[in-house]
Amino acid sequence: MLVEVFIYAAIVILALVAWYCGFSHYNRKRSREVLKWIEAAFAGHGSLAGVHFRSPGRFLAHLKLRPNSCFQQAAIEVALAQREIPHRWLKSRIRRVPESLTFEADLEFAPMQVLEVHHERWCGRTRRKFPDNAETWPTQHVTPLVITTRSDWQREISMMMSSIEASRESEILNVSFRRSSPHFIATIALSAIRPNTGQTELFSVLQELAGSASASRF
Repeated sequence: MLVEVFIYAAIVILALVAWYCGFSHYNRKRSREVLKWIEAAFAGHGSLAGVHFRSPGRFLAHLKLRPNSCFQQAAIEVALAQREIPHRWLKSRIRRVPESLTFEADLEFAPMQVLEVHHERWCGRTRRKFPDNAETWPTQHVTPLVITTRSDWQREISMMMSSIEASRESEILNVSFRRSSPHFIATIALSAIRPNTGQTELFSVLQELAGSASASRF
């Protein structure tokens, strides 16, 4: 009986090791592919200056952008699905957490205030005959909701919110403006830079968002 327990335990351990090694190799390969996507997305605006891998599906890519890009010390952190760790992969699948990239950089002038924008989507099916694919469902855009601790309101913030709202098609998940470095942080679904997807040029969208902050100095 004890021998069978050891055999089963050994089989489970070997299976987990094989799972980890196999999907670690897959994520490394996919990471190299994503690096090519990043180079293509920023072609003409800058180039990669270095890559630091934190795990098989997590890496930080430093960018060297042109001086007139309005960004300084720019970097992109990519988060792929942690396929090599079964329970984390299953958790992300259940919660439908998208693979993403986070662009962060300093601006020429630090924002005067802190602003965080979160892009949320909710889907609900009221009839069983609705197709399972939520992308085919009719959708409705709602007015942005702003929660602030300020007693006064600046018109420029409304303009910035309009710019962020107009960038829905770029799959922007979160945008943050901070007084400390990095001043500008934008998290974007990885699908936004996949080649031949018809997405809006990523760098232009980032510049527009950062430019609205620089113009308003909110």
